[in-house]
Amino acid sequence: MIFVTDTHALVHHLMGRHQRLGRRARAAFERTDRGIDSILIPFTAMEEVMLLSEVGRIRLLTPFRELLVSLMHSENFELGTNDPDLLFEASALSGIRDPYDRLIVAQARIAPAPLITGDEKIQASKLVQTIWD
Repeated sequence: MIFVTDTHALVHHLMGRHQRLGRRARAAFERTDRGIDSILIPFTAMEEVMLLSEVGRIRLLTPFRELLVSLMHSENFELGTNDPDLLFEASALSGIRDPYDRLIVAQARIAPAPLITGDEKIQASKLVQTIWD
């Protein structure tokens, strides 16, 4: 199965803070690490990881550039791209105020794949299937 990840879920996984993930979210990352499932990482989520690490809000276990190369070569993690289709989808989601969340939800809708997120606003929106607990 393929999933799309929100930024906070990805950060918890990358930092080894698995206890902060919901049960089903943790299982999705574990299955992906074992090669059973795949996770699509939206370009926007990686951009957020880069910016958060640059300003010191998060401490990655691996320098960002090394992490990016590792993910680019991973068989079970796929990096999304920003393209016109993503923007068309995002333009229809004006109810989501955060621009990063808007693009991440659009990525999940285009995939189409469940979004790994604990964001209650995204979950409540019902714009995309979500998994967490």
